[in-house]
Amino acid sequence: MIIKNDFFNKDRDYLMKEKDGLIKSVEKLDKRFQNNEVDREKFLKQNEIFAKRHEELNRKIEKLNRN
Repeated sequence: MIIKNDFFNKDRDYLMKEKDGLIKSVEKLDKRFQNNEVDREKFLKQNEIFAKRHEELNRKIEKLNRN
């Protein structure tokens, strides 16, 4: 009997959902900045944090794609 191992697919799906959530967060922050609800310094700092998280997620996804 052959058992299909889909461990990496589940992990990849989780990472993709996390990436989608991060993209939605960036869009929401941008909309708040456009409506002057967030000052520029906080906006830039938060964008830097989002960029770092986005890079980490991309590295993790790429690592899973190699396997």
